[in-house]
Amino acid sequence: MARIPPVEPDNEPAELKPVFDQLRATRGRVPGMYRTLAHQPAVLAAHRAYFHAALDAGVLSRPFKEKIAWRVARLRGSDYSGASHRSYALKHGVTEAELAIIDRGDYARLQPREMAALTFAEAMVRGQGKVSDAVFGALQQHFNAAEMVEIAALVGIMELASSLGAVFELKAD
Repeated sequence: MARIPPVEPDNEPAELKPVFDQLRATRGRVPGMYRTLAHQPAVLAAHRAYFHAALDAGVLSRPFKEKIAWRVARLRGSDYSGASHRSYALKHGVTEAELAIIDRGDYARLQPREMAALTFAEAMVRGQGKVSDAVFGALQQHFNAAEMVEIAALVGIMELASSLGAVFELKAD
């Protein structure tokens, strides 16, 4: 059971209607994370805006970013984020076989561009934000500055989401 009860649909604050409507449009639902953060509307709005910019919008494809999101959640041991982003990855066309390859860290079986991004994401998580020049250089060979910012921002917001899921003991929904 979550440590903080989520804001239920019949008690959604009117000020959060635009955020919840956007979630329903992009996710098909309002995930438990957002229902928990709704207790502090400013935090929810900021978190959602960051997540939207890093995952839903931007220049990289959603399936590509879901692979990264899922890997970060798995590296962080977040059942909540892992289940959510596994589901979203499959919904966006990522295959079970691709997820299995990524879960094993067998990136050499992927396209070089994906391998560079996932290696970078893993290094960022394991190094607590620090990555070697070699890993960053490999990323630079495949991505422009805007894309690298998008990847790093996605890893960062997924780390935050994984931490919030853990501290509030959120269950996959």
